[in-house]
Amino acid sequence: MDQSFHTIIVGAGCLGTAAAISIAKLISGRGHKASDVCVIDKMVVGSGLSARHSGIVRTANADPTAAVLAQRASEMWADLEEHWGVGIKLENTGALWIARDTGGGRNAKWSGLERSLNEKGIGFNQLSLADARQICPDFVRLNDDEVFYHEPDAFQVDPSNVREALYAAIKKSGVILREKCEVLGFERDYVGDIATVVTSAGSFGCRYVINAAGPWSPSIFAGTGVSIPVSVEPVHVANWLTSLNEMPAGMPIIADYVNLAYFRQWRDGEIHMHQPRKRGIRETARAFSESPLSVLGADFMNDPTNQALGYSQMRIYEELARRRFSNIDQTVYSSGYRSFFDITPDLRFILGPDHRVPNLIHSLGSGQAFKYAPVLGEMMAEYVGGGGPLAGLGLEFSISRFSDGYMAEFWSKVQGCEHVLEAEGTGL
Repeated sequence: MDQSFHTIIVGAGCLGTAAAISIAKLISGRGHKASDVCVIDKMVVGSGLSARHSGIVRTANADPTAAVLAQRASEMWADLEEHWGVGIKLENTGALWIARDTGGGRNAKWSGLERSLNEKGIGFNQLSLADARQICPDFVRLNDDEVFYHEPDAFQVDPSNVREALYAAIKKSGVILREKCEVLGFERDYVGDIATVVTSAGSFGCRYVINAAGPWSPSIFAGTGVSIPVSVEPVHVANWLTSLNEMPAGMPIIADYVNLAYFRQWRDGEIHMHQPRKRGIRETARAFSESPLSVLGADFMNDPTNQALGYSQMRIYEELARRRFSNIDQTVYSSGYRSFFDITPDLRFILGPDHRVPNLIHSLGSGQAFKYAPVLGEMMAEYVGGGGPLAGLGLEFSISRFSDGYMAEFWSKVQGCEHVLEAEGTGL
């Protein structure tokens, strides 16, 4: 064995880096050194899905526990220097959420979300059409058959600054970083714990292993006999170059749930857009049945076809953007690419210890790793440190919920002649 660590984190994206920093802080006060924590990545820090996020941090979430975690994460991002020892520039723009008016100037579902968030102290309140116009640039189209909600505390960051912060925080924390280091396998001891992580750079002993490898984790941990139900769903991203004279400094994030698109102000006077994660069972099942990981061996991020937006998709996005922005006809398509959400069958996190491998702890499957990174890092530290309030919140996201019975029911919902997947020949 080349070296031993207290904790090894597999995956140096936002979640893996956050876990490494938080665990190092915790154990440094308990007789260990920060260098007893090691974070490993097959490529380089933030080179997977973490390199392709849109830099939006918001709290509003229909899942009550996820909303609580998001609120705590937002607070931590705002005070990152205290937690990670490095600062990051935040753009406090707020967010305007747009939904359809389902009657009486309201949307029943969204009104319920407003109440539940307000009960948790999260700012999310309906605005009149006139008030919504006041916080938007003139070129944003707002319609009489829509309802509007304002989340004043939402903010955005430049993703390139996040990657710089990840590197700086790792260096400042004293954590050992091993980039371009591929995990080849694991050795388990007599009680079933992972005792050794075998890599292309040598074999390393450990007390705990944190799985922060996202959609790569099923192939990485397959040798342990652990099945991890996580895959990827593609999403396209487009940037529209607009006039700097008409782009105000504080355009809010626009979460457009009428046209199903997120918009934010991007660098160099661009409007950045992507679509939200799909919510239907069939779309989720398709992502699992057609997972690129099974074809390309987890190297799909480097596929040249992902580095540009195809013509047909660009035109689809242009039409979506035109519905919301009056100036799109006079803008220029600047750039685009294909990104991915990591997803689970129920579109919720996988967090906490694995019931089959005692010292394996998961931090993945959110599809929103960047937003939750600081708080999930703290949660991972609580798991290796003996528990705490965040670890308690993570209990409902345990991987144990995906029993054989759950997965059988999941697939039964999309198989058979009455469902479209089989007819479409998607290979279920």
